[in-house]
Amino acid sequence: MKSIFSWRIISQITVVGIVLFLTISHMRYGIEKAASIDAYCPFGAIEGLWTYLATGEYLKRIWTSVFILMGILLPLTLIFGRVFCSHFCPLGALQEWLRALGRKIGIRKDIELPRVVDRYARYFKYIILAAIIYFSYKTGDLIFRGYDPFNALMHLGEEFEEKVVGYSILGVIIIISLFSKNWWCRYACPLGATFGIIRKLSPFKIKRNKKTCISCGACDKNCPAGLDISNAKEINSADCISCLNCVSDCPKSSLKATTFGKEISKSWFSLIIFASFFLALGIFMLTPYWQTKAPSNIINTQGELDVSNLRGSNTLQYLLDETKIPLSV
Repeated sequence: MKSIFSWRIISQITVVGIVLFLTISHMRYGIEKAASIDAYCPFGAIEGLWTYLATGEYLKRIWTSVFILMGILLPLTLIFGRVFCSHFCPLGALQEWLRALGRKIGIRKDIELPRVVDRYARYFKYIILAAIIYFSYKTGDLIFRGYDPFNALMHLGEEFEEKVVGYSILGVIIIISLFSKNWWCRYACPLGATFGIIRKLSPFKIKRNKKTCISCGACDKNCPAGLDISNAKEINSADCISCLNCVSDCPKSSLKATTFGKEISKSWFSLIIFASFFLALGIFMLTPYWQTKAPSNIINTQGELDVSNLRGSNTLQYLLDETKIPLSV
């Protein structure tokens, strides 16, 4: 248990540290030198794919980096399930850490929706996903940006007026996470919905040996997705995030993770995920294809000036150089 748990925590801490560094860099140096955090979120590929296929243009604030990230995560999800949600999502990690804090301060029992409500509430995130894809295409912008709690989290209090809803949702998530497990991921996260759809195509499963299971409930208690594992013969739910908490914490080793019908070593699982993701990312970052922002945020690919994209972080010299408008004017 310690090995897999350790590597998953290392993965989560690494990603949180990286995105905080990228956030602070953007806030300090501005769009001219450091891309916004949107350029490092794989959900941008889902939001912008329709627009790119139809027009050949990227949505504002995203570039090839989001498509590369999704390209790396797609095969990992197909083989191992929703590993992004369990290993690489900063908001998912925050919710898990807050729930752990809640238990330490005495909030032992998880607050859960009734099973019948929970069952249908989990489909809400797919409605949100469909709405975001549609309206992002219609508006030509990242429509979810102002509502996204991850985006709010990674602005560290900045742009509050633009993200009142996003910060409000983030505040609710922080409070709820002390009492319950990953409500945002289960019921509202559009990226989780995306990976949930891909997850249903994956051969990854967790199988329970009914003969050796003692029905202790440890698997249910430690499942971030709130799944009913102790009564299932096989877990292949779209909401399973491949954390393998249930496999690691089973006192009788009655749960086995498999992909393509072969058992996966729980002691190596998270290390393989960690190494595969960062190795692939490192390789792509050495190529010309890894680009986090457009050459100019105010001149589009047709060479046209778009003043609506002017940012407060743009310097006067940059505007003069890009627009070719004399300073006197």
